[in-house]
Amino acid sequence: MPRRTTRWLLFFGVLALSLAATTLLAGATSPAQRATNGQAVFEAKCKACHTIGGGKLIGPDLKGITQRRDVSWLSAWIKAPDKVLASGDSIAKQLVGQYGMQMPNLGLSDTDVADLIAYFQSKDGAAPAASAAPNAAPTAQPTQDLSGTNLVLALNGDPQTGEQLFTGALALQNGGTHCMACHTVNGVGPLGGGALGPDLTHVYSRYGRQGLAAALSSLPFPTMQGVFANKALSTNDQADLLAFFENADQTGGQPRTQQNFQLVLGGGSALTIVFLAGMLIFWPRQRTGIAERLRKNGRL
Repeated sequence: MPRRTTRWLLFFGVLALSLAATTLLAGATSPAQRATNGQAVFEAKCKACHTIGGGKLIGPDLKGITQRRDVSWLSAWIKAPDKVLASGDSIAKQLVGQYGMQMPNLGLSDTDVADLIAYFQSKDGAAPAASAAPNAAPTAQPTQDLSGTNLVLALNGDPQTGEQLFTGALALQNGGTHCMACHTVNGVGPLGGGALGPDLTHVYSRYGRQGLAAALSSLPFPTMQGVFANKALSTNDQADLLAFFENADQTGGQPRTQQNFQLVLGGGSALTIVFLAGMLIFWPRQRTGIAERLRKNGRL
């Protein structure tokens, strides 16, 4: 073999080995780094509906989740909850029944899912905090984070303003579509609202104050994410809507959709009766021929 050819073969061989080694090193992410990456994914994608040790929001508290659920099942659920539910999985059905909604498919990559699992495992396996010594000086309490959902909960929203935002009488600050276009609340509006989304008369009871505040903050529903992609609810709008839904939950009764059905049914029945009565009065006259009316009355 010519010497020049041998040199080129050696060059490409070393280059291939270098690329392979670089790929392996890049993929060999440490567990600590995976957990850090998973925390970032959790903050961006999951925090609006879940906490880790902070109680239920829209979805369950995820503290101890890797101890309660098999990791392979958990990975499949995070990756494609719609497919797991469609398979007839009993745990998925139980979760949907318990929380009244299906977890949306967030379009996470396999790496995102693996990082989330690593983050959950790091939280579940963390050593408990050391107990303070009996005579130790008290530690300073952390300052409450008044941002995002916490700020909405701290604000004193106005239920009347919230109702105007809901019906569209008052525009949302960032220009989003008013809620009544897709939803209804009992007693609001003469004809109720839209039927695309669920009745929100008792949404405050279903989600709880903290859960509903989190839902208004993130709108974690596929349809709403498209509508409000660049028009997120402002903090003040969220606080006013939260106050409105709380008030509606306390005063709401029969769903507006049922009231509307009864109204339309009654109005339609009344119009039918009027129409039939008119036919009984005028139809016999129409059946009489022109010649017959001339002979009988001398005129049409």
